[in-house]
Amino acid sequence: MSTILQDIESQISALKTTIVQTNTGVVRECGDGVAKIEGLSDVMLNEMVEFPGGLVGLALNLEENEVGCILMGDSTAVKEGDVVKTTGRLLSVPVGKGLLGRVVDVLGQPLDGKGPIQSDVFYPVEKIAPSIIKRKGVNQPVQTGIMAIDAMIPIGRGQRELIIGDRATGKTTIAIDTMINQARINKAFAGQDGFRPIYSIYVAVGQKNSNIARAPSTCCAKPGRSNIPSSSRRRLPTAPPTNTWLRSPARPWASGSWTTAWMRSSFLTTSPNTPSPTARFPWS
Repeated sequence: MSTILQDIESQISALKTTIVQTNTGVVRECGDGVAKIEGLSDVMLNEMVEFPGGLVGLALNLEENEVGCILMGDSTAVKEGDVVKTTGRLLSVPVGKGLLGRVVDVLGQPLDGKGPIQSDVFYPVEKIAPSIIKRKGVNQPVQTGIMAIDAMIPIGRGQRELIIGDRATGKTTIAIDTMINQARINKAFAGQDGFRPIYSIYVAVGQKNSNIARAPSTCCAKPGRSNIPSSSRRRLPTAPPTNTWLRSPARPWASGSWTTAWMRSSFLTTSPNTPSPTARFPWS
């Protein structure tokens, strides 16, 4: 009997209990990507709340008896009666070099099947950007790899550059070519003193899944690969052809629609003294 009592006493003395306080609530209503939760007290504005299955919501509408949350994912997995708990973190995403070469969603969750993101640092999404005075001056050139652009347009590191054009004129192709060129430069000058590599980030907003799936295979191509599609490297003419007169539907020179028409391989051309089209001019 004494042995049994000693065993019980030893087990009781070795027992360690910890108290964890969690703030939970219950889903009262869910629809159209919005969930209304009851009992979720002490929640902060823009705080991330966790739903069953790992779904994350953003608390926005804080009322006296309920909290309105936006669901950051598939809303069909949420039903009435689900238990929701707070995370204590405002809307933030993981940052660091662990995201290089990865495909993630808006919350930083991996979508490429390569495992979790190796990053312990989170950066808030809603944050005031540094002022112009606090930022470092533009003192390093950036080469796109396209001779026509690098010769005419100076681009510096830290500078904002806008690419404007009509549909299917090669805006995304220019950006992808620039990213590939920076990767080649980083590999060629890696390890040299004073060299600052440029890390490229491709952000797809409102794009189709097929376009998003095509971008990683192009940007992460093996060095020396020669079958990377790049239509923006074509040689553009420097001036309109002589003895021709471009009429409608051609647009002004160097506009996006003019580039589209050039890529379609031909224009309607006329003589300056002839108001109607007379022949098609083939572009070489």
